[in-house]
Amino acid sequence: MKVSTKALIVVVGLAPFVAGHGYLTIPKSRTRLGSESGKDTCPECTILEPVSAWPDLDVAAVGRSGVCGYNARVSVDYNQPSSQYGWGLDPVVTYTAGGTIDVQWCVDNNGDHGGMFTYRICRDQALVDKFLDPTYLPTNAEKQAAEDCFDKDLLKCTDVNGQSCGYSPDCTAGQACYRNDWFTCNAFNADSRRGCQGVDGAAQGSCFTTIAGGYTVTKKIKIPADFASNHTLLSFKWNSFQTGQIYLSCADIAVTGPGGGSGTTPSSTLSTVTKTATSTS
Repeated sequence: MKVSTKALIVVVGLAPFVAGHGYLTIPKSRTRLGSESGKDTCPECTILEPVSAWPDLDVAAVGRSGVCGYNARVSVDYNQPSSQYGWGLDPVVTYTAGGTIDVQWCVDNNGDHGGMFTYRICRDQALVDKFLDPTYLPTNAEKQAAEDCFDKDLLKCTDVNGQSCGYSPDCTAGQACYRNDWFTCNAFNADSRRGCQGVDGAAQGSCFTTIAGGYTVTKKIKIPADFASNHTLLSFKWNSFQTGQIYLSCADIAVTGPGGGSGTTPSSTLSTVTKTATSTS
């Protein structure tokens, strides 16, 4: 049963102390790198809250969270690269345009709120570049413009041949969440393999969280065949079913044209595709 707005505000205010949540782990997100550097003591606590997260997946403004996330618990803004802690400076992996890749995020045992999640890219390289400069913190307006851009280029579940792309069992036909281009977690109140942890059915502790141990959530996405960049962002977004919370994180990646390497070290000779996106904010 969904909680009331008044109760939600109370729960959200206590969230950093009583619950864990989730973040992108493969490819290595800025959040994961922040944790591995020792700067971020709760990577799963990078949360946009309180917001309307369900059933409309796209209505909430991202505010200071941006497409890479802001962790209020440790005052870390992942929309700005860190020279000191080593996130956002270079791509962590190179993929091939048109290729299918494995992606994974980690949900904490105490914060599996169910819901749906997606992966996105943005084709406006000039806008993305604002998130690649360690000397510059994007404004909230630029963060929202980026969110609008990323929202236009979902890397859809249905783009991968043979991948199971069902509808959320916590959503009904006619609701905005009734779509299968996003990925879905299992039913929030399922008797077995519930929520997001039920997607893989992996053991508790199969990925790192600081609160109660995490569960992997693994899917496949397809990189668009007409996209290439020597440094861009892959943005992850998870909308909670149970609470008014959205989780955002990003990974720095490179994408070569067809025929290049996949899952290799970054190349300095990649061409960049730049297209201008129009903000809908």
